[in-house]
Parts: sequence; structure tokens; C-alpha cells
Amino acid sequence: MQTKYLFAESLGVFGGSLAFTGLGLLLGLEGSPWALALLAALPYLTLPFDLLAGLLLDRLDRRALLLVGVWLRAGILGLLALLPKEPLFLIPLAFLFQAVLALDLPAWHALLVRLARNRLEREGGRLQAAQLLGDSLGDLLAPPLLLLAKPLPFALGGLLLAGEGLLLRNLPAYPPPRAAQGEGFTFRALLAGLAFLLADRRLLSLTLYALALGFLSGLALALLPLLALAQGTPPVLYGLYPLGLSFGGFLGSLLAGRVGPSLGIWGGHGLRTLGLALLLLPFPFGALGTLLAGAGGALSGVHLRAYRQRLAPEPLLGRVQAGAIALISAGSLLGALLAGALGGLGARLPLGLALLGLLLLLGLALGPLSPRRLEALRGM
Repeated sequence: MQTKYLFAESLGVFGGSLAFTGLGLLLGLEGSPWALALLAALPYLTLPFDLLAGLLLDRLDRRALLLVGVWLRAGILGLLALLPKEPLFLIPLAFLFQAVLALDLPAWHALLVRLARNRLEREGGRLQAAQLLGDSLGDLLAPPLLLLAKPLPFALGGLLLAGEGLLLRNLPAYPPPRAAQGEGFTFRALLAGLAFLLADRRLLSLTLYALALGFLSGLALALLPLLALAQGTPPVLYGLYPLGLSFGGFLGSLLAGRVGPSLGIWGGHGLRTLGLALLLLPFPFGALGTLLAGAGGALSGVHLRAYRQRLAPEPLLGRVQAGAIALISAGSLLGALLAGALGGLGARLPLGLALLGLLLLLGLALGPLSPRRLEALRGM
């Protein structure tokens, strides 16, 4: 993966992060748990679009689709900058942004299999680190920009995404395999990647584990702005919390290529649990918790994804990656909606339930995901 392409992706993620961190703070200042839960749920409501993106990526040129998605998202952020800053206008466009974003990750993950099949943990970690570096910058700069002028995070975000589109113009073409081109656009073809994840015995335990992690993460973090502000965080410093998630993810992504799958998955589980526990402490200790939780999530995420990349057949590659995103997103959506329902009883309650769930999951998964079995799967 050339450095200029990693820089371009980092630039685009920086733009999206500016917009969504600013929007989160805007709703957090209004103090509505349901509005915040809806915003947190938006990326997970795009499940049909995730599946459609995978099907398109197995039928059309993956590079072309990636570029189309970048330019569409740049235009959406331009509209967000121009429209009144009311949820009625902002949330539907934010949903559309997330729907188009469904093309981005599966396209990059498929590209990595072609460029670095024997170095997936390392190159996947580099890509995720570039994305999270951009995310970190957006988390840090969005609150002061929003407080200076409400349109600023959205306008600057659109310009940064346009810059990504310009830098990716020379990305090599990546047409789909002929075996995939022969399939029709049927409902069965749409769900083929998801069916593979649930039917393949090698991947089933990993898939269910990732699904559980998605649910518990959504439950724990959906009300993060409300929790941070309730813990005495000054609004201008709220960005330290999402910054901790992003920068922690950046560090965990870089570490992923240097450790084996057992340490990557189980070490990530431990870091995530410890980090979420620290969120129960007042500011500024909660910001350290997001750093550890972000590092743990990224560390295990890179290794879990590498298994899917290695074991997926080429004609299903786009749909397997998109199907995994859709499945995990469905779990995260359920977690976020449950957090919204419980938010009236206090922002700490969903977080406490998520911590209990992580401890239970640790015991349940130790057998199916033992170090010996993880090493054996990696060699297939």
C-alpha cells in the first residue's frame, strides 16, 4: 500500500470526523439521550446498503466505486454546512453520508487482499492507523471549530474529502473476478457473503464473537457525549473522549502487525474492558479509558478481519467484507438502541451492563477461540 494512498484515506476520514464529532457535540449540548442514540445508531442503520455495496464491489470496478463514494460524501458535507443546524435537516443527510460510506471499507479491504495477502495484519494495521489518525484530528479540532462557527466542521470536512478524491485518481483499477461477474443481481447473491460467514465452520465462532463485541460496544458508547458532559467535562474539551477512541485505535492498529493472533484478540479484549471501566471515573480519567478501549478494539479488530480476508473466496471477497460490516453493525445498532432506551435511567447503566457482558463473553469464548485454534486457522 503506497503512502500517498494511506495519506489520502487519512485526509478523507479527517473530514468525516470533523463533521460527525461536531454533530455529536451539537446534540450533546441539547441534552437529549434519544437524539444522541439516534446519531450513534446511524452508521448501523445502513445494513441494507452494506450488503448492496458488497454485491456492487463483486460486480464492478472496486477503484471506481471507491472514488464515487468519496466525491458523493464530499458533496453531502457541503450541504450540511449550508443547511440550518437543526436535527430535522442534519440527521437525514448524516444517514445518507453513512449509506455512501458503506462502499469505502469493503473496497479497501478487498484491495489489501490483492496487494498484501501475506502481510494482512501489517498492511491492514497501517490502513486502519491512517484512518484513525485522521479520525483523531477530527475529534480534536471539531469542538473548537463548532463553537467558533457551526458550519465550519462541515465545510472543512467536505473540502478534505474532495482532497482525498483528487489524491486517489491514480489508484490502480481493480475489476472483479469473472466468476462473480457471471452471477445475477439476485437476493441470494446479495446475501451470499453473509451466508458464507455464518455457514463456514472455520469462521463461525469468530463471526459470533465479533457480533457480540459490536453489540456491547454500541451499548457502552452510544451515550458517550452525555456521559462525558455529566462527568464534568467542559464542552470545549469533549473532543478528548472521541480523540481517545481514535488515537487509541491508531496505536492498537500499529501494534496489530507486531503481535500474533492470540495476543491480538485476547489482549484487545482485556484493553477494551479496562478502558470502558475507566469511563465510570470523572474527567479527565475517562479520556484515558477511551484511549485504552480504542486501542483494544483496533488491536482485535485487525486480527479478526485478517481471518475473513484470508478465508473468503475471491468471487465473494467484497460481499464477505461487507457482510461482516453489516452483521457487526446490526449488533452495534441493537446495543445503541438499548442504550437509548436505558438512558433515561442514567448514562452509566448501559455502560455497566456492557462491562458485565464483556466479562461473560470472555469466559464463553475462551474455548472456541483458544490460542491453538487461532494459530491453526491462520495457517489455512
